[in-house]
Parts: sequence; structure tokens; C-alpha cells
Amino acid sequence: MNDFFSLINGIFKKNISVLDRGLAYGDGIFETMNWQASKSNKVQIYGVEYWDRHLERLKIGCNKIKLPMPSKDLLNSYKNKILKKSLESSIKRGVLKIIITRGVGGRGYKYESNLKPTIIFLSFPAKTIDQKLYNTGVKVKLCKTDILENKRISGIKHLNRLDSVIARSEWDNNYFEGLFVDKSGNLLEGTMTNIFFIKNKVLYFPKLESCGIEGIMSQVIKEKTNLFFNDFMECNLKLSEINNFDAMFLTNSIIRVIPVKHLENVSFVITDELKSLVEYFSISSKKKNDNLELS
Repeated sequence: MNDFFSLINGIFKKNISVLDRGLAYGDGIFETMNWQASKSNKVQIYGVEYWDRHLERLKIGCNKIKLPMPSKDLLNSYKNKILKKSLESSIKRGVLKIIITRGVGGRGYKYESNLKPTIIFLSFPAKTIDQKLYNTGVKVKLCKTDILENKRISGIKHLNRLDSVIARSEWDNNYFEGLFVDKSGNLLEGTMTNIFFIKNKVLYFPKLESCGIEGIMSQVIKEKTNLFFNDFMECNLKLSEINNFDAMFLTNSIIRVIPVKHLENVSFVITDELKSLVEYFSISSKKKNDNLELS
């Protein structure tokens, strides 16, 4: 594919060393986010949704795996450089991905303390999602693949995503997403999304302790619970009890909020509060409620 830009340590190129530890061991972290361009006083500007939140999670990830965190100024300069390049190619909305690896090292798991991290910025055109799905809802299924549990690296977007890769091979285009269930029968998350349920205008989110990632979008929704729901509960969500819920939806930074119509043979409705939530975070929303925190 040629419809993207790649910036590696500040240089536009598309290759890294075969000795990079991100390639050899998945030794690194990443973040994915939306970006878009707009005009202010006839000047073309651009911004990244929830940029500061993504940087904060990068910092947490770096601390967890003992990886030096690049400075915010450096990351800002790389962001501006690649988005300027994208705009020059008439791309005005897209996906920005940051990958930080420990860098180039020798053989073996032990790493030298003086390695220079590899900082990769990727800019892709906006992903096309059928907008009808935001009104009708999507179909999701349960994955047979087990999610990997590791409290040490739970909650961060590390480069070891083999459970999601294997799980994603379980379905074709008849389904939008697949969901992980732990050994106790608790629903956890999707291969690329967080999951929420609604019952009597109360919002429910699964506990993620030894595995899973709480996405940036799910954090924002929790903070805005009182705008749409009467209460919020974070708890174990038993697969055997999902029939008790009125509605279900998926979130991540790219799709934002999308309703679920069917989970296997269980059907859900799209409640009024869910419709309002979807509209609030829609890219076409004209609201000024800081739903798009551009920076």
C-alpha cells in the first residue's frame, strides 16, 4: 500500500533495521488516533483527537516496560511534520499511529541501557465505515481464542497482539467484531474495541484487571456518563447474563461509538440515550461540547 506516510525518527522513510527490538520481540508500544484538518481565519490547521490523553497513555506504557519516553516537544514536532506532509497531498482527515520501540539491539532478550528508541509516525487516510451501521447497529460474535493475561503489561498498547491477530481470523465480513471471554465466563473486550452495556439508563463496563485495555474513548464516555445515563457501574459482566441488558455498543478512538444489533443470537435495541451518545461523538456532529478535543 502506498497511500500512507511514514516518519521514522524524524525522517520520511518506510524501513527499519532488521535488528530493531520491536520486530524481534514486540518490544514497544503504540497508540492510534483520529486527526483532521480545518480552517481558522482562512488558514489550514490540523489537530489530533485527544492528543494529550494518548500521550499520557504512551507515558504509562513506557514506564511499565521501562522504555525511555520521548519528550512531548519531540513528539509534537514529528506529529506536525507528518500531518503537514499529509495535507500537502490533499489528505484532510485520517488515522495517525505512533509506534515506539526500544530500538536497534543485538541478539537476546537483555537490552543495553543506551539504546536509542525508534519513533515511528504513520499517517493513513480516513478509514471508510458504512455510516448506516451507526443507525442500524452491527453484528458481533464470541471468539474461541483466549485473551492473554499478564497483569504486568495489562492496560497498555504493547506490540504483542497475537491473541487479537489469531482471534480476528475467526470470522469474515458477516461480523463487525469478535469479543473475548475469560475463563470465568466474563465478557472483557473486543479484538479492537471496548464494550459497554445499558440497562434502565445505567451504563455498565467490564472490569479489566489482568488483561485488556481501557481505550481513550471509553475513558471519555465514563467522564460524560451524567450527560446520557443515570449511573455508571464497572463490574464483572457474565456472558450468561447479557440477556438482561437493553443495549450494547462498541468504542475505540477510530470508530468512536457504534451500537451492537446482535451478539451471537442475542438481540439489542438502540435506546434513545445510545442514539444521543452516538450523535454526540459523530464526526459530523456540530455540537461544541469539546467532543473533539483537537490540539
